[in-house]
Amino acid sequence: MNTQVKIENPVKNGKVRKKDKWGGGQYGASRGKRQHFGLDITANPGQDILSPIEGKIIRISYPYANDLKFTGLLINGSGAHTGIEVKIFYLSPAPGVINKSVTPGEKIGNAQALTTKYPGITNHVHIEIKRHGVQVDPKPLINNIF
Repeated sequence: MNTQVKIENPVKNGKVRKKDKWGGGQYGASRGKRQHFGLDITANPGQDILSPIEGKIIRISYPYANDLKFTGLLINGSGAHTGIEVKIFYLSPAPGVINKSVTPGEKIGNAQALTTKYPGITNHVHIEIKRHGVQVDPKPLINNIF
């Protein structure tokens, strides 16, 4: 990917989740004995979640092996986003999106409510990005994120 190529914010007017009792939403934030290797973007339950890149939705992803009600999507980039892989968690996929080619800003699902699993957490989606197989901080790549 050209370093000048940006990706779209998957949440209209979405901001990085600030610290709450469950931690902060920035890349590299502490999670006890591990680090947070994604970026949490605030989203209201039911809010439209948009594709951040041009690509193909490969499959549903599950952030928790023991709790399959929480889901996400894996998108492989194409065109200007070739070499990018995006995982977005805590969204209910839109009908028919698996194996679908998408463009930036196209609806891919709706945000799920996280407060049933984590009471007091700020609802959000979690985005992880790999560029040519290497995990990277999503924030510098995302347009219109604060």
